[in-house]
Amino acid sequence: MELAHLPYKHGRTYEDYVGLRGLKRLGKKKWRQNVFDVVKRLKAALEADYVILGGGNAKVLKKIPPGARLGNNAHAFRGGYRLWLDPAERHKRI
Repeated sequence: MELAHLPYKHGRTYEDYVGLRGLKRLGKKKWRQNVFDVVKRLKAALEADYVILGGGNAKVLKKIPPGARLGNNAHAFRGGYRLWLDPAERHKRI
């Protein structure tokens, strides 16, 4: 599931605001504000313990939004795989 393709503002997607296009279009300050807003929205909507931020732009953040952690695609794949495991097996190291 690619959450970045969901609608966000003004007919654009999350990706348009927190991806590279957003960074180039909005500048660092506004881009960072949008990252914080998107993390807050995703965390609430998905009732997640935390949101994993990855990609090359994560290094542009001065601080990590509350409820977020830095990660990479390996974390996404590992987490997706764990969703299909028996609940008793999900917390074991893979």
